[in-house]
Amino acid sequence: MKAMLLRCFAMGVGFGVTCSMAVTRYVDLNSPNPMPPYTDWSIAATNIQDAIDVAVAGEDVVVTNGVYATGGKTVSGSMTNRVALDKPVTVSSVNGPSFTTITGFQLLGTTNGVGAIRCAYLVDGATLKGFTLTGGATETAAINWGGGGVWCQSTNAFVLNCVIRGNSSSAWGGGGILGHARKLSNR
Repeated sequence: MKAMLLRCFAMGVGFGVTCSMAVTRYVDLNSPNPMPPYTDWSIAATNIQDAIDVAVAGEDVVVTNGVYATGGKTVSGSMTNRVALDKPVTVSSVNGPSFTTITGFQLLGTTNGVGAIRCAYLVDGATLKGFTLTGGATETAAINWGGGGVWCQSTNAFVLNCVIRGNSSSAWGGGGILGHARKLSNR
């Protein structure tokens, strides 16, 4: 490993090329010492979005068991997404959807509206694997009214081995999924 890094550095000096190795980020709801860059279990993030935010394209975020109902990010308009894969990263659970849940937020009495939170948003090249996505909802504005469980921005966004249930939207994809994903696994 050191030899490879030294070789990359030496080539970079001579040719203006740099080498980097993908890093894995970790998330544990009960992490006692969350500290960026979250590169091992002893300093794992306590919410998924924090780990995604420090990751770079091509990296993996690994999430251990738990119900993840905090954190989030706005991607378009004012709609918050509990987990926004806003770059091409892979977010995977350790033990699958029976043990790891991403929970959005539904408004009491109305379900959808300002303040609702979608479970997940994926951009081109992003992958979400092995989660239950539940309790997501959308706003009522046209830009944010679809896909209470998942919104996929492109045909190159992947949702694999996920259980998507109990989500709502004010228009399309009320059952949970809306977008252009071509590889959806909803069981």
